[in-house]
Amino acid sequence: MAPITTLAELSSYLASAGIGYTSIQPLSGGTANFVWRLQTSDGRTLIVKHAEPYIASIPSIPFPVDRMDFEARALEQIPRLLGRVETEVPVRVVRLVRYDAGAKVLVMEDGGEKTLKESYTDPTLPIPQLGATLSKWLAKLHASTATTDATVGDNQTAKFIYRHSYNGLADALERFGFDRTIGERVNENYGSLLQTDDECICHGDFWPGNVLLRRADNAPPTLALVDWEMTRRGTGATDVGQFAAEAWLLDRFRGQRGLASAFLRSYVDAAKPSKEFLRRVVVHFGTHIAFWPTSVVWGSEEETREVVGIGKGVLEGALEGEWALDEAGLGIGEWSL
Repeated sequence: MAPITTLAELSSYLASAGIGYTSIQPLSGGTANFVWRLQTSDGRTLIVKHAEPYIASIPSIPFPVDRMDFEARALEQIPRLLGRVETEVPVRVVRLVRYDAGAKVLVMEDGGEKTLKESYTDPTLPIPQLGATLSKWLAKLHASTATTDATVGDNQTAKFIYRHSYNGLADALERFGFDRTIGERVNENYGSLLQTDDECICHGDFWPGNVLLRRADNAPPTLALVDWEMTRRGTGATDVGQFAAEAWLLDRFRGQRGLASAFLRSYVDAAKPSKEFLRRVVVHFGTHIAFWPTSVVWGSEEETREVVGIGKGVLEGALEGEWALDEAGLGIGEWSL
């Protein structure tokens, strides 16, 4: 597989593939792949995504290229499996234009220039409504793919990467002065389940940074879901927990606009999940906020310690069966066991 990492290499590939364009713009924001926006002669924009056998931003770290195969499969299959989802704001999976499995080049429609994370502080956006809309869409994804014949393949890379926060949880807790055995118990009891969970198709990286917004003048936004390379069969609780955790961090550090609580309440209303499912949501939520802010900066060292401590409290409650998400200030105290 010839490398496609520079504008010259991409131009050569596009010419050989017969893909015409008028301009190319490299895109930043992701870490794993090489991504560009193409302007076509008919006025459209397309996104080109290419995988090398390493993380694009850290070439010393290997990363299997089969991630592109799973994403292409998801872009083809998910819209068909879901059908039409009635939500207040239109939500869609970006359309696959073409996929070159040999070169690991995926061409898809352009879902928008800004993510929900980037747009969170825009005062004209109805943030709680967008959170509720996304949770209803996610609940439909999980319900529509609950049968075992709905599959995107066995994505072992996704399962391995998804356990990263569980594997690192004990060290993160210890670094900020908390009992590392809590992290060890969570990893043993719940991280170990990620390999065998088989309830539905999960997006695998469901967070506000993978939701693109498009707005025409002052019209309501449309939402597009991107970055499906970590899709897998698993438990939908991890999708819910990841989005809720990242939304909670946005609320805490970017303006308290109510994204997390609106998302969680709407998912529960739509999916009517079991108590054990909710426990898994809470475990994943607590793991995420206790681990990721120790490597992705949200605030000061002291603010990070506070967040890790909140995550620790959430996890202690989940382990003891006496949890409530009020521990994280979400105002959803009725979710207790």
